[in-house]
Amino acid sequence: MVKKTYRGVTRTRRLTAAEAAKYRQIREQVAREIPPAKPSPEKVVIAKLRAMREAKGISLSDLADRTGITRGNLARLESQKNATLRTLQRYADGLDCELEINVISVDTQKKRLCGTAS
Repeated sequence: MVKKTYRGVTRTRRLTAAEAAKYRQIREQVAREIPPAKPSPEKVVIAKLRAMREAKGISLSDLADRTGITRGNLARLESQKNATLRTLQRYADGLDCELEINVISVDTQKKRLCGTAS
């Protein structure tokens, strides 16, 4: 069986100013209608841990020595933004930091944002 390949049409010309304006307007309209996605909590935690590591001037090799996690796995963790709680705890311990997990009711959080919480 022969594998079919898609041969897409390529644009061989530059957009006119009117076309560029039209597409820009469409992109802006879509951006207004669709709210931005919230980053996952794992991504936020990993980004914070990486920023702390860099602020302290700790290399991945040094952190690998402190945590027992290989340098390659630490690099993969920082780039893939996916980790278990145990791994995040080991990472935080290697930075002499405390990992804290918190759960907040959505209703309570909205009240705080609106300034109605007492």
